[in-house]
Amino acid sequence: MGARSNLALRVLSACIFVPAILALSWAGGLALLALVLAIVGRGSWEFFRLARGAGHRPMAWLGIGLSLGLSLHLYLRGPVQLELVLGGSLLLCLLAALRHGVEGYGSRVWWTLGGVVYLGLLGSAPLILVHQVGQEQAGWLLIALFWCIWLTDSAAYCCGRLWGKRKLAPAISPAKTVAGFVGGTLGGLVPLAFSSQIPLLGTGELAGLLVLASLGGQGGDLVESALKRDLGVKDAPALIPGHGGMLDRFDSYLFCFPIAYIYLDLLAAVR
Repeated sequence: MGARSNLALRVLSACIFVPAILALSWAGGLALLALVLAIVGRGSWEFFRLARGAGHRPMAWLGIGLSLGLSLHLYLRGPVQLELVLGGSLLLCLLAALRHGVEGYGSRVWWTLGGVVYLGLLGSAPLILVHQVGQEQAGWLLIALFWCIWLTDSAAYCCGRLWGKRKLAPAISPAKTVAGFVGGTLGGLVPLAFSSQIPLLGTGELAGLLVLASLGGQGGDLVESALKRDLGVKDAPALIPGHGGMLDRFDSYLFCFPIAYIYLDLLAAVR
């Protein structure tokens, strides 16, 4: 597929998925849960498939089930008794791996549990945010964070193409540049335009949130790139036309939303 055709496919896909994601985020409730379950479920499947392809032995169906179960718990209860759910997941993984014998025991346990934490816990952060700030405030906050992710990515790409010379992390992602990193962080501040719709945060507080979310999103992108390089693959199994797999499209999401939750929690503690 030529570069022009691929770009057209990416734009078309974005025109479909961006409004859908924003609508589900705004609706909240079961609509948001459906979005999170789709990201966590498909992302977990991709994660375990990549691990298996590299010779590791995760218990894929157990990991996917635990990840989705974690999402449901966070939707229903928020972070209440989260330590019990994570502890129970660890114990279940340790015990379930015994049925496969000694060979590859550690690989089965830690790759399975790693997928549960990476996709199930981090991927469910929007659900915890709703419990944290309430549904009335959460709609615009989630929309602002999604736009922060997308605008960071777009600004980083454009600034990198125009002015990028110094590589940011060449061993991990050779295409990323320092100029792209700085431009992406600035681009992530554009959702400050939503400040009047998010009264729980002052303008400065929202700016701080967006900067951290943008930096976290770019860090999440690098983490996924490092993971794929370690596993010896370039892209996750394709799902979204022109955009690759769920992991490729939501790697920033996995860090942006948990960082937003932590920031708001710390902000509430110091007020």
